[in-house]
Amino acid sequence: MLSQLSIKNVAVIDKLDVDINNGVTVLTGETGAGKSIIIDSINMILGERTNKDIVRYGTDRATVQAVFTNIPKNVLDTLLEYDIECEDDIIISRTVTKEGKSTARINGVIVPISVLREISNALINIHGQHDNQALLTPKKHIDFLDAYADCDELIAEYKKIYSDMKELKSQINKLLTNEADKERRMDLLSYQINEIEQAKLTAGEDNDLEEQREIISNAEKINTAVEIAYTNLYDNPNAQSAYDSLSIAVSSLEGISDINQELKDAYDALCSAMYTTEDVSHIIKNFGDSVEFSEAELNDIEERLDLISKLKRKYGGTIPEILEFLDKAKAELSQFEKGDELLSELNKKLTDTENALKKIGEELSMRRYYKAEELSKKITTALSELNMEKAVVSISVINNGEFYDNGMDTVEFMIRTNPGEPLKPLAKIASGGELSRVILAIKSILANTDSVDTMIFDEIDTGVSGAAAAKITQKLVSIGKNKQVICITHLPQLAAAAATHYLIVKDVSGDMASTSLKELSKTEREQELARIIDGINITDIALSHAKEMLKNAQAYNV
Repeated sequence: MLSQLSIKNVAVIDKLDVDINNGVTVLTGETGAGKSIIIDSINMILGERTNKDIVRYGTDRATVQAVFTNIPKNVLDTLLEYDIECEDDIIISRTVTKEGKSTARINGVIVPISVLREISNALINIHGQHDNQALLTPKKHIDFLDAYADCDELIAEYKKIYSDMKELKSQINKLLTNEADKERRMDLLSYQINEIEQAKLTAGEDNDLEEQREIISNAEKINTAVEIAYTNLYDNPNAQSAYDSLSIAVSSLEGISDINQELKDAYDALCSAMYTTEDVSHIIKNFGDSVEFSEAELNDIEERLDLISKLKRKYGGTIPEILEFLDKAKAELSQFEKGDELLSELNKKLTDTENALKKIGEELSMRRYYKAEELSKKITTALSELNMEKAVVSISVINNGEFYDNGMDTVEFMIRTNPGEPLKPLAKIASGGELSRVILAIKSILANTDSVDTMIFDEIDTGVSGAAAAKITQKLVSIGKNKQVICITHLPQLAAAAATHYLIVKDVSGDMASTSLKELSKTEREQELARIIDGINITDIALSHAKEMLKNAQAYNV
């Protein structure tokens, strides 16, 4: 049950805190006072889509927090699955910043919007104008029937198999691509595979070739530099080389190196330099000897690099990417070549899957068929209690033998409002007031099977008055005996019958408009009822009528 609701910086609401009682609570107020903002705020904690425009101008963030008590066991079990601790109450909050960032929490734990939606929708149901629109859309009628028929498990099982069937069909369609396109694709793949394989590429080959090209192209320059370096370091016929100089120095110090540690260190260092010079000289000489300009070899390298460059432009920027392309092309070609075998296998799987889907679909159809008869009778009875005594509702369930995403059936609510008339589609003949009563009839029936404790009705009374309004009031009060019912209403009869009455007030006296809630006393309720009855200028007759309505409404709560 929703026990507390706090709203801060949501549109015209600056700060609003309200405690909500059991039974029926009504919210009334003039048009534009902010009733829709309160519903939008509750939708925030239900995980509905929202955006930064909801944040009150001049503030950084909008926040809605709700406290729930008497938590159903199924909700407690779900919370445990998400490692959210719960002792007595559940506190759900959601914040939206002016930048549009949304954060949801349950008992202080940050949760994804999907989890928020799962938990909060097990605690609150909102019924409003969208439900009337759903009744005008035959494709949505199946949802009302399934909610009553408790088809969740069957539908979940059906949808899983349906998804498998769609995937198999997709794979088969890919294999059944136009044969000409298939042949063209196979020819292209074969050509690409052959072109890459003939190149016999190896990873890093391009880098090695570029290095070889650089050496051969600079062979003359390299040989000249090597000759100069080798001559000066080791073998100079015209002058003393660096090695000769070091050798002389080593020989001169050899006899005195043991006299002093510093001389010993200097001697060792010169020996090391001499040996290093000798080694480096030979390395340079050997490298120079290996470098020889060959125009033929250079041409071969250029041709190879040109081939690699061409393949890179066609199949990938690097050799590893070209080889990866090759692997994928081989795999695709193999799939084409094995197409007949794979197609046969997939078709067998599809047949088995469709048989399984048909079995669960027919089971679902039978459940819907029997529950449709049951629900039709209950809605007809409920409509009789809502001042539509002659109305008859029949729910049509037709198994077309086709697979849809939620079963094999089309479902449509049919209605006859007057004796002697044929049943006709509800969407085509019902008036606004009749739709409101049909939806209330359905909701009153679902309330008995629904574990959700809090039901919010947003102007469910649209288009009704007089005796019909009184019947709707009776029905909502009846629901309120077992559920917490919150109604935003324009009906004076319903407002009079509520256990608690809040007035939605918009204050425009300051710099910015601000909406607040005020719980009304008996006298204030009389004034508000008179306003609803008679408009802005409250007459004595309207006030007297309001007092009489409040007095008579006590009978509803007996």
